[in-house]
Amino acid sequence: MALKSFTRFVNEDLNTKIDQESPLKGYDGDQIIKRIEELMEILADDVRFGVPADQLGRATTYRDANAAIQKIKDMVHYYSAKQEEVKFYVWSVSYNGTWQATKGLRKKVEGAGGFGDESNMSLKKMLDYFKANPEDSDNIRSISISMDSESIRKSTLPKEKEETVEGQTDTNQTENK
Repeated sequence: MALKSFTRFVNEDLNTKIDQESPLKGYDGDQIIKRIEELMEILADDVRFGVPADQLGRATTYRDANAAIQKIKDMVHYYSAKQEEVKFYVWSVSYNGTWQATKGLRKKVEGAGGFGDESNMSLKKMLDYFKANPEDSDNIRSISISMDSESIRKSTLPKEKEETVEGQTDTNQTENK
């Protein structure tokens, strides 16, 4: 029985979840920057934003609001130079405090309607929630942001559909072990 390389397995799994033809998800650069600026008017100054650390969004770096905005501007500039659209979306919010306090806050947020789908949270809903509940605004530790573009989606596609045959080496492996 032939085994697929791990990368191919992960890529095939991603391709079943992401329709390569679907519209890009998230906010454009100006929109997300505006939302971050609005959030910083009501959130604590020590909130960190996880933003893409590289052009394909494969790594995340956590920064303060100003540095996160600059990183988003850098990514927008990179993709505009390639004449490619890029969108940014929120995929995670982490809270400060004990497990019980965090659990209670999550329950309160969900009771108020939540922030939307976990793979594409709404910063507008987040903003509305914290405007209505300013006592909770100090309990946000970080907001993680990723990005979506055509080249990012293409980078997740498998290279070639080459199956390994038992007893032969995979093209990704070296012959000398």
